[in-house]
Amino acid sequence: SADHGLDLAEKDFTVNTVAGAMKSFFSELPEPLVPYTMQAELVEAHSEYAPGGGGGGPILPPTQPGPSPYLTSHRTSSLAGTVSHNHRVNLMTSENLSICFWPTLMRPDFSTMDALTATRTYQTIIELFIQQCPFFF
Repeated sequence: SADHGLDLAEKDFTVNTVAGAMKSFFSELPEPLVPYTMQAELVEAHSEYAPGGGGGGPILPPTQPGPSPYLTSHRTSSLAGTVSHNHRVNLMTSENLSICFWPTLMRPDFSTMDALTATRTYQTIIELFIQQCPFFF
């Protein structure tokens, strides 16, 4: 992995500038960070294992496809976890981050009723990814 020596703290970028750049980067990827092939399984697992859904076990399905090829950089993948860990300073809890980023990370097709009714589920899935960042990466 290439480190181009960019230190964001030195550049005096605002949080909104960095967040906007990240959302732009993720939206320009050829497929969402959470691949379409994985989304249906995650929604199904969420309905099975979420509180009130009957399971209570882990949210990930037992036979999951490989991760997105864009999840390879530990620095990038742990950024959301680091930001949410400092929520007392920056007010960005894992829930707030997931609300801001889930549409960009999952890119659902809002022309279908299923996608419209699953928005809270998608947001919760991304929130769990952020909370469990050390486990995944």
